[in-house]
Amino acid sequence: MDPTAINMHDSAVRADGRVVETGAGPPSLIHTGYFQSRAPYRVIRSRGTQDWLLTFTLGGRGRYRLEGSEWAARRGDLVLLEPGAPHDYGCFADEPWDFVWAHFIPRPPWLDALRWPAWGRGLSGLSIGDETAFARIEQAFLRANRDATAARAGRGPYLAELALNGLEELIFLAARERALTHGEGGLTPPIRRVVEHLVANLAQEHRIEALAERARLSPSRFAHRFKAETGDAVIAYVLKLRMREAARLLTVAGRSVKEVADDVGFASPFYFSRQFAKHFGQSPRAYQRQHRGETTDRSAAKT
Repeated sequence: MDPTAINMHDSAVRADGRVVETGAGPPSLIHTGYFQSRAPYRVIRSRGTQDWLLTFTLGGRGRYRLEGSEWAARRGDLVLLEPGAPHDYGCFADEPWDFVWAHFIPRPPWLDALRWPAWGRGLSGLSIGDETAFARIEQAFLRANRDATAARAGRGPYLAELALNGLEELIFLAARERALTHGEGGLTPPIRRVVEHLVANLAQEHRIEALAERARLSPSRFAHRFKAETGDAVIAYVLKLRMREAARLLTVAGRSVKEVADDVGFASPFYFSRQFAKHFGQSPRAYQRQHRGETTDRSAAKT
């Protein structure tokens, strides 16, 4: 039996009304489920999980809480929780929540497509309003769920890969819808200039004053605009860029972890490995093995 299936989405609300921490299984390349829930369903993981969590609301509403704020996920809302982001989500008292979810470790090409508007620290969301796009994303998500479930049950070869393909499809469908609705990347020219500069010079140190000058804005105005458009402060954004480039480089044959750390601006391989594990839920070496095809999907192999 897959141990994550036992407690991955057990409610934190017990029969006697007590609220407790929800269990979390080990990080999985992909692990999915489909829920139709009612109150008092609630999931609480104060330290989050080591992998990423994506939910897609098909009907009703789901409630997300983070750092004193609260959001309602409605039909068409995709919500993403990054590794380590606290989990506190569940049903409203007066209506059900119909949603599909996936815990996963992203492939390198997904990372830019998963750069969505931030709702809070490690929590981002995207609303799909177009019915055609909604239907395609729903079909891809449900197909990924069916294939991942069949893979865990050992029903045949290549099912985990097919599940990942379904997840990849819905991620890029969502990214395409965002680009069509809000413009490519959703960035104004001043902030885009800075982002392009950061991407081209990842290994360099960057000062707010110099970046603000490149954007032709005052430092305070630049910092405000940058966070409003990207969802992150400059330092956090640069760290994410470095982690995403590191993930891509780790899949290139012949590249060591130390070389990749140097390439993205980390003098200390130890500090790089620690930051990478916080961002992706596994060490650079484990990520490297997984995405070079040296290991199989752990969620499919569990018994």
